[in-house]
Amino acid sequence: MELNERKKLILKAIIDEYMGTAEPVGSRAISKREELGLSSATIRNEMADLEEMGYLVQPHTSAGRIPSDMGYRFYVNSLMSRYQMSVEAVERLRAEMEQKVTQLEMLIKKASVITTLLTNYTTVISTPDLNGAEIKKVDLVSLGGGVVMIVIITKAGAIKNKVVSMGVDEGIVTELSEILNRALSGLMAQDITFAKIQEMQKEIEQRLDLTPKILVNILNFVYEAIEALDETEIYIENTKSILRYPEYSNVEKAQKLLTLLEDEKNLKQMIASDDGKSGVHIKIGKENQFEELADCSLVTVDYSINGKSAGKLGVIGPKRMDYAKVVASLDCISNHIDKILYQLYIGEGEG
Repeated sequence: MELNERKKLILKAIIDEYMGTAEPVGSRAISKREELGLSSATIRNEMADLEEMGYLVQPHTSAGRIPSDMGYRFYVNSLMSRYQMSVEAVERLRAEMEQKVTQLEMLIKKASVITTLLTNYTTVISTPDLNGAEIKKVDLVSLGGGVVMIVIITKAGAIKNKVVSMGVDEGIVTELSEILNRALSGLMAQDITFAKIQEMQKEIEQRLDLTPKILVNILNFVYEAIEALDETEIYIENTKSILRYPEYSNVEKAQKLLTLLEDEKNLKQMIASDDGKSGVHIKIGKENQFEELADCSLVTVDYSINGKSAGKLGVIGPKRMDYAKVVASLDCISNHIDKILYQLYIGEGEG
């Protein structure tokens, strides 16, 4: 059976209608659309064909039809209209994104909040891999009792810290901080090799009177803190918004989904790259790897630093989400993230 133009128009009309109502769609509701100009009987026959082809399902015998995952997939790939954000909305977004953004964490949180406001869905965003970030400063802070915190600040304002018991006094902490700053400032994490660590070890041994055990603790401490730059973090916003949708009116089903979204490991796996492909990715219902997302769709987009993928911004919502608006919003926000990250990481260094 062929999916001809008339069937495509009817399928699009059914999905558009269901997105707004969340109620099974009958032939009478579709026949009222003047652009189709078709009778209820004709539409009813076409709906039966679409169901047989797998694009629609009938949840109850007496009810209308709702889109299947296959129907949504065809809609997204072939029928979805382009959503055009207004010039005013784009300008407001730009102004809000750039306002007082001087640190990476601030940018990521702001992007997450704005995405939620634009789409009304749950937002997930991962921080960039900072392995390629330039180290601006290394601070050692004595917390008393021989306990020290190392703070690594990147050029983009990202901050990583680690606390360890070293058993050294405050004077040594200050001198050690000077050595580390001189050795590491201006380098990228991947430039800090074992040979570089050995150079620091020689200088520390020459300048400071430390036992071998304390010296090893210090070097391990520094190495682990630098390795932490390679760990991405993840933020989620507006998690409970999913409870507004009738698809999750079942308490047990809703609880399972919320439990999934509370696990950072699951979230990282959920929005991981799709076979290295760039751009917008849409996973519908059972296309998602977690069965708790069977009634949801996940839309993600990459954001970049100087053309290289740095992280993911994603939206989780019901399968009947407004895909066109979500895709347009994510695309616009990711473009602004790209520009701001370029300024934070690279722009200053070009002058």
